[in-house]
Amino acid sequence: MKRRLKEKWNLKILGKGIFAKYFGFEQGVDITDDVAVLFRRNVVIKNIVFVSNLMYSVILFVLSLSAHGQVTDWVVTFIAFPLTYVINKLLKKLINLDPHDKTKQSVAMYVSAFYIFFSSILIYARLYQKEYFETAAYILMYYAIVVISLYQERKLMAQSFQGLLALLTLIHFIWTYNIQNLVNNETIIEFLPRFVTLPEFGDIVLRTLLFILFYFVVYAIVSMGQYMQEERKKELIKRRQVQGDFSHIVGDLFSVVFSSSYTLMEKRHASQVQQMAVKLSEYYGLSQPKIEAMTQYALIHLQYQEIKNLLNEMNTFSEQTYDVLKEKTELGSRIAKRMQLAQKCEDIARAHIEDTANEKFLKEMLVIQPEIESQIILLADLYITMRGPKSYKRPMAHSIVLKSFQSDLGHYFDYDLKERFLKFHDEFSEMYNNF
Repeated sequence: MKRRLKEKWNLKILGKGIFAKYFGFEQGVDITDDVAVLFRRNVVIKNIVFVSNLMYSVILFVLSLSAHGQVTDWVVTFIAFPLTYVINKLLKKLINLDPHDKTKQSVAMYVSAFYIFFSSILIYARLYQKEYFETAAYILMYYAIVVISLYQERKLMAQSFQGLLALLTLIHFIWTYNIQNLVNNETIIEFLPRFVTLPEFGDIVLRTLLFILFYFVVYAIVSMGQYMQEERKKELIKRRQVQGDFSHIVGDLFSVVFSSSYTLMEKRHASQVQQMAVKLSEYYGLSQPKIEAMTQYALIHLQYQEIKNLLNEMNTFSEQTYDVLKEKTELGSRIAKRMQLAQKCEDIARAHIEDTANEKFLKEMLVIQPEIESQIILLADLYITMRGPKSYKRPMAHSIVLKSFQSDLGHYFDYDLKERFLKFHDEFSEMYNNF
């Protein structure tokens, strides 16, 4: 049962892939490139024309079967197959003549549109005398208009309206209702008053009005579609411009931050902080998911090389590069936040060494990343910083640092966290010495 469902699902995926490849209008196309979009539409509509030609051949084949084996019907049917192939090859050659030339692609668009409607007229001319085929053949002309509308081009629809209406009117008078058979040797002045009273006239008027109404609705749909496409294209262009400016600004900003904070990204120091922070978080009773997140956060600033140059190298943008930019920007934000925490440690250590810490400084520091995970990393970082040598201080013994945490430095941390550290201070001293 599962195997059948899996096969069915694979068939669905395969079907969607095939449809996207041959009939997807935006398959791998940059919508801001008008020529590329028009080329893709020409390719898709050429494929639709090919399918339509096959359908016309099937119609002619069915007609031949129902015509009791008349030679002319079978001749037309067999000619239709190679003709379909030749026409499709000619359209393909015209479209691929120069995919980057807008004029040539526009010519291909008009040729395709003309052929789509003209082929439906030829099929109608072949079938209109058949009682059971006339209605279906007539509908093909409406189908041709729908296919033409897939170009989403108001200009094409507007320019083709008068010509298509004129062709349809000729079809009504010459084929649908053979007016010559209704004249009866009358003059135009004599025939027109009588023709107006005939049911044929009413049907022609009705068909013409329906065609105009249908064309009007299709034109409205095309107009809305083209407007939305243009607006979408403008928004995408604006987004890419903002995206480009933003990426360069952020890239420059990160470069400045990294170059000025190189001392905060010392790998050995960061690894020592991480190790001690993990142990302290276990003593504090932090949950395992939070410990894992904190462990990753403790070393996140060491990944600065991943975003240092990438943002400035993005000169072209697509949906893929947008996702990469978003991912790297989020990473950069976390790195900047981690560096802020490292800088907080430096500021606290230096303020207490230089005896410049006061109540205002304490309040300012308490506002910066007050989360317990950040406090754990900060406490471990501050202990290691106080123990080691700095440009503004000499290395300090464990006992001296411990007294500082019992007095002034303890004010920067949660009470329970500070007490956990003080209770197991011997272990942290051993971890520092053995690292």
